[in-house]
Amino acid sequence: MKLWPRSLLGHTVMTIALTLLLFTVISVSAAVYFIMIPMTQRYADDFAAVIVSAAHSLQSLPEDMHAELHQQLLQDHGLTVSQQSGNLSKPSFAESYYPYFSESLAQRAGEKLPIFESEADPLAWVDVPAHGKIYRIGFDKKRVGTNPPIVLIMAVAVGAILTFLASLFQVRRIVGPLNRLSAAAQKLGRGRNPPSLAEDGPEEIAALARTFNQMSSDLKEMSENRTVMIAGISHDLRTPLTRLGIVAEMLEEDPNPKLVSRLRRNLDAMNKLIGQFLQFSQGIENQCPVQVDLWQIIESLATDLKRDGTELRLHRNDPPCVYFADPAALERVLANLLKNAVQYGGREPIDINLNCSAHEVSIEIADRGPGIPADQVQAAFRPFQRLDEGRGKRTGGSGLGLAIARQLVVKHGWRIELLPREGGGTVAKLYLPPAQRLCLN
Repeated sequence: MKLWPRSLLGHTVMTIALTLLLFTVISVSAAVYFIMIPMTQRYADDFAAVIVSAAHSLQSLPEDMHAELHQQLLQDHGLTVSQQSGNLSKPSFAESYYPYFSESLAQRAGEKLPIFESEADPLAWVDVPAHGKIYRIGFDKKRVGTNPPIVLIMAVAVGAILTFLASLFQVRRIVGPLNRLSAAAQKLGRGRNPPSLAEDGPEEIAALARTFNQMSSDLKEMSENRTVMIAGISHDLRTPLTRLGIVAEMLEEDPNPKLVSRLRRNLDAMNKLIGQFLQFSQGIENQCPVQVDLWQIIESLATDLKRDGTELRLHRNDPPCVYFADPAALERVLANLLKNAVQYGGREPIDINLNCSAHEVSIEIADRGPGIPADQVQAAFRPFQRLDEGRGKRTGGSGLGLAIARQLVVKHGWRIELLPREGGGTVAKLYLPPAQRLCLN
């Protein structure tokens, strides 16, 4: 049988308790050895000196003064002088103070003096020789009852109990949240959604709970997105498949080149939808960050859109902005935001603003569309989400543009916001960490 506990609670409590117990033993032992024992020896020597001195005083004083001296010894030192008579029992002192007292008596008297107990009263007696005479001097037995080892044992025992209780209380504050985290992780592993953990307690435990809650929320969102994606695939592919069936029937009757062209357009639309589904489900592979000129990326994307007749107005508020980033991910995010602005901008000019300073690096894409209600901003980032007001189905698309953009933004530590534009419209603002900006000044 193993005595060492296997649980974190028992292991931590035992480790802390044994460590503090060892510290208590060493501290109390040092105090006893360097403080209590020297004080005990000093007290034993002083008491022995009083007893031997009392015997010599009795021998030197005349008999008629003995009564006065007896009274003085009793009042000042608690000593009783008795005539030597009767047999007393042998000493049975087990206290550790007794050896020091006996040794001090032997040193003061020049010989080992017997110490006896009295069964009739709580006194101990010492026969002290003085110039040929022996005087029996008694004192309370409690005066030799000091026991430093008992004090040490009691101090260690009390310290061990307090240490154990304090360790148990403190460790339970740590193990309790960990047990709840373990139970929640097991539920999550079985495909269930555990309730959010309390984000309190020690800072590290609270941070762990926050991380777990975020992970649980992300997994839940991924599961919901997967379900929505499967439904979206079946829904969005149904229309081009229906068209293909109609075109196929028409080709059997009339192999018209226009029908063939329509067939190819439907196939291209299907391929485009499938490509977006795959990209959203798999994400985009990370590339090593390189130096990119944000203004050149914006101009390149704007040039492609201008060929299709889109009116764009580019504004740069700061000097050339060279930035360390994944160029493929950055271009994809900006392309999706621009495409979204073109689709829902109502054919109005689109403004692109680049802000590049030591405090902020951001790209704003502002359209003059119907805008997004404040309570639907987060919904706009969900996959296959098409807002009804002002963003009808006539614009087409798979509903994955903003979802893919947010996926890439979160993956690279960026931030994206959809804000209302003054005068109507929407401003899609992409924030990049200023720390990765290359200063050219």
